[in-house]
Order: sequence, then C-alpha cells, then structure tokens
Amino acid sequence: MRLYRVTCKGMTSIIGGESTAHGCVYVVAYDPSEAYRMVRAYLDKHGWGFPKDRAMDRVELLAEEGLYPDCGYHLLREG
Repeated sequence: MRLYRVTCKGMTSIIGGESTAHGCVYVVAYDPSEAYRMVRAYLDKHGWGFPKDRAMDRVELLAEEGLYPDCGYHLLREG
C-alpha cells in the first residue's frame, strides 16, 4: 500500500466559511489511478464542486510500505 496526495483542479483552499479543502485529499491505495478513482467517487457521491473542479491536477506518492521504500518514506499500518 502507498500513501498519495491527490490534488484536484479546484476546491484546494479553505475560503468562504468552508472548513475542508475537498480538492486536496490523502489516500491509501495500491496505485495512483486507484487513488484518484477513490477521490473522484467520493467527490461525485457528495456533489462537491463542479465537474471541472473534480478533475485531477496531480497525484503525489508520499510514503509506501516496506523496509526500503522507493520514495524514501515509510508508510506504517497497523496489522
């Protein structure tokens, strides 16, 4: 498993009384495509933002499981 930060085209800052930047989400997934699919499904389900705001801007690998992760940062999960 890997930890990704998925950033969408919109909804990436907290303004106008919003308490959450829905367009910048941390996701544990197996690959970047799955990470974006999870975020997009979540945003679509709740109807947050316009479709253009929900489009992917970037997916960044932040950490991964294993003794010597390729990205250089460990992801620890219970179990």
